[in-house]
Amino acid sequence: MEITPAEFVIGKLGGLTKTARICDCPVSTVQGWKDRGRIPQDHWYTLIDAAAAEGQVIDFPDFLNNHSAAETAA
Repeated sequence: MEITPAEFVIGKLGGLTKTARICDCPVSTVQGWKDRGRIPQDHWYTLIDAAAAEGQVIDFPDFLNNHSAAETAA
């Protein structure tokens, strides 16, 4: 099963609430990103840095390409 770039990144970061806190925006905004499958580019650097601080790797292609659902847990 494939997931969207937004689902992948949000999953890597620990979910909607945690991602919203990182971006200092409402959970409903992050839910909208998940529903649309894309995260606005102006948040990419913040999310990449937050992932790195937690030992996760998120890179620019992760915001553009669909992923295997199994990758989220990796």
